[in-house]
Amino acid sequence: MKRLISIATLLAFCAAPAAAAPATLTLKASPTVVAYGGSTALSGVLSTLKSGQRVDILGQDCGQGAFKKVTTVTTTAGGAFTYAAKPSMNTTYQAKQKNVVSPNASVQAAPVLTLRKLAKNKFSASVTGAQTFVGKFVVFQRLRISKWVSLKHVTLTTLTQGTKPTEVTSAAFTIRLPTKLKIRAVLPAAQAGTCYLPTKSKVIRS
Repeated sequence: MKRLISIATLLAFCAAPAAAAPATLTLKASPTVVAYGGSTALSGVLSTLKSGQRVDILGQDCGQGAFKKVTTVTTTAGGAFTYAAKPSMNTTYQAKQKNVVSPNASVQAAPVLTLRKLAKNKFSASVTGAQTFVGKFVVFQRLRISKWVSLKHVTLTTLTQGTKPTEVTSAAFTIRLPTKLKIRAVLPAAQAGTCYLPTKSKVIRS
């Protein structure tokens, strides 16, 4: 009798449906490096593969102590979701669906550095980002044969507010140069700070 009970119990256990695996979320960013004002595509998949599920996109900006909700998206066929994020500085993203949280996806940002020729021997440099760069400097360079040579450190002094959170920090300067040289400006890593990548301007002619 005990043997029959044991067999019946075993058969009932085998017939019981397996517990469903806990849901998971994936998240990736492409590209992982953007210029200020640019966007990155965040994409992922909910393992249940269900469409119509609401997924929160969370972001933690450089220097912030916690994630904040950026937006909510809805899964499509196969549980997929996408979102075009515009990080204003180095930012870490997560996706969350109820109690399910994805791994982090980090995106690095570089401010936009612009060099302009105002007149003969007169130029301006400006850095656009979500913070001020007043007191920081850019390095003015010229191309000599195949090597970039640093000619001047230009301290940024003027701050102009753009559409929030944009701030443009700039300076005008003079330097005597022959015309038609290839020139550029560089924002070194130490001047970019911890929340931005170093960057370079486009090459122009003196």
